[in-house]
Amino acid sequence: MNRLIFSSVILASLCAAGAVAQPGAASITNEPHHKRLLYTNDVRFWDVTLPPGQATQPFVHDYDVATVVIGDGTLNIQRNGEGLTQPAPNARSVIVAEHTGAPATYRIENKGTTEYRALEIENMHEGNWPAAAPFTAPGSSVLKESRAFTIYDVLLEAGAPEVTHNHTGATIIVVIGGTLEQAGIGGTDPVRIQQPGQWLSLPRFQPHAVSAAGGAAAHAVEIEVR
Repeated sequence: MNRLIFSSVILASLCAAGAVAQPGAASITNEPHHKRLLYTNDVRFWDVTLPPGQATQPFVHDYDVATVVIGDGTLNIQRNGEGLTQPAPNARSVIVAEHTGAPATYRIENKGTTEYRALEIENMHEGNWPAAAPFTAPGSSVLKESRAFTIYDVLLEAGAPEVTHNHTGATIIVVIGGTLEQAGIGGTDPVRIQQPGQWLSLPRFQPHAVSAAGGAAAHAVEIEVR
């Protein structure tokens, strides 16, 4: 099973210093290809789907954002009106861009024949992010740390014991492959997610236990918001 890739080349362009959003660009809340899945004091969470031949309206990213790419498409990405020359992100990549205090305008066009789909997790804090406090657990490794996120790559083998850990920040769990089972929390029933892009959310300081189900390994990414 492929491991997740952190797209550092694209990150360098997305996080260029001195970013300023273009006048007239839409709020991300009004961009029709962005479907809001969750909105709390800690996180705003979007499902972005772009069929072949379609493009987003110009829209603004104004918070630090972690993007989990599910379906890659063939993208033409403009940032502040200028095309990015780096390769478009591939499926199973994770991109982090820093926009809090430095908003930028994007337009994304899918020029390919397959659907582009991604999940975007925004850290809604305005700054003063706490220091990272990553945990260690079997099957989990830190994929990326930024000022606003700690991102874990989670690979659980079939038949391996349930793994318990505790996130200090609000966390979004996204399944990449296989079937992930989260044990019941507070007397609730266990929950399984098994389609790429299915997700679960956890509040701050919520311990949880996960395992692979269905007789095969499970692969997920956990995005912890600081």
